[in-house]
This record gives sequence, C-alpha cells and structure tokens, in this order.
Amino acid sequence: MVGSGALFFALPHSSAVLGDVNEDLIQFYKALKHFPHKLCREILAMPPTQRSYYRIRGMVPSGSIASAARFYYLIRLAWNALYRVNKRGEFNVPFGGRRPKQLLKVPVALQAARKLRSAKLVSGDFASTSASARRGDFVYFDPPYPKGSLNGNGFARYHEIGFTLDDHTRLARHAQKLARRGVNVMVTLAARRNLLTLYPSFDVHLFRSKSLIAADGASRRNAYEAVLLSYPLSKTVKFSKVR
Repeated sequence: MVGSGALFFALPHSSAVLGDVNEDLIQFYKALKHFPHKLCREILAMPPTQRSYYRIRGMVPSGSIASAARFYYLIRLAWNALYRVNKRGEFNVPFGGRRPKQLLKVPVALQAARKLRSAKLVSGDFASTSASARRGDFVYFDPPYPKGSLNGNGFARYHEIGFTLDDHTRLARHAQKLARRGVNVMVTLAARRNLLTLYPSFDVHLFRSKSLIAADGASRRNAYEAVLLSYPLSKTVKFSKVR
C-alpha cells in the first residue's frame, strides 16, 4: 500500500519496508533505486504527446528499465494522473491532455533514489509485507478509498484483483493484531462508519479534504477522511474536525 510513498519520502528514517500488491509500482521503485540515471534518460526520451501516449500504452516493454519508464510515463500523462487497470491487468486510463515541457525533474528523482537506498521493496499482500513488524516499529496502511469501488468500500482498479469489504475486515484484524504486539499502527481510511467500526481499539481522528478526482479542479467536492492510530497522538499534531 505504499502508493506514491509520500509519507516515506517526508519522514526521516534509517530503514523501511515498502510493500504494495501492484508489482509494476514496486518494479518502478526498484529501477529508480538501482538505476536512477538510466531510468531518467529512458523517461525523458519519450515524447509527451497524445499520439505517443496511446502508442506506449499499447506496448508491452521488454526489460525492467523500459517497463518502469513506461509506468511513470503513463501515470504522468494519464487523466488526473490516475492508475487504473482492467480485469486483465491492462492499464486503460485515457490521455489527460497535459503536455508538460519536462516529464520529470531529474534532481528530484535522484533525491528519491538516494532515499530508497535504505528501503526494502516488496511486492505482495499487506499481511505478508508487515508480518515481521516488531514491538516499537511503525506500520502505515493506506488501503483503497471507496470512490468507484467494489461494494462502495474500496477502489477496485489499482489492481486486477479488487479490494472489497472482506479485505477491509481482514486488514482491520491484522492491524489490531500488530497493535497488540506493540507495533505502532496508523491506518488512513475514508470516513465510512462501516469501516471505522472495524477498529474498536484505535483512536479515530477525522478531517476534511478535497477530492483528488474531478475533471475540473474547481468542482472537486469535500472528502471526509480518517486517520486511525493504535498509539497516543502527539500534541504537536492537529486534525480538523468534521462537522
């Protein structure tokens, strides 16, 4: 569930395990970690045009660097930078209309590559990737949100296998098992009552944000989210209350 890795890249740390069921995402991070310069050159060689986008979207690249470059390129130019696949695991997001002068900022990519040196990258289910967490460790789970989801409880198309209410229930049980072991667990969820009640032993902190999915930024509605913690919240951290 590492996704964009925003929390990982924002926090100072000496080591981390980053896991996601999306193998393409993990392979991209591995390519960035081990071959950052080669990956950057591959990406910058791709024309940011609509014609090239659909040509590259229809390709099956050979080699880990080419696959990682294609992954980044498609998300960079896709509608709303959305990652979505069909039941066959094929990326199917249309061109987003953006034609950036620069597909990526090389210094930022190289900085991210340096940060990834201390990380172990794992492709797999959340239960297996966090099974070795010990007392005092920090584990963050960021499951799919309900918009466009199976049963309204988890976004279905980040992976060909959807994330259902049963998966949310399984995640909640696993998170509470880790917490009882002394692991510091954080979970971010959509503020749905049927999801929040799965975590009776966690502190729930609600806040309001703007939806990231909309054709027009001005039309993005309020989204209500929750941060669930198995440990006491620092006094320096504040969340806005949802009225």
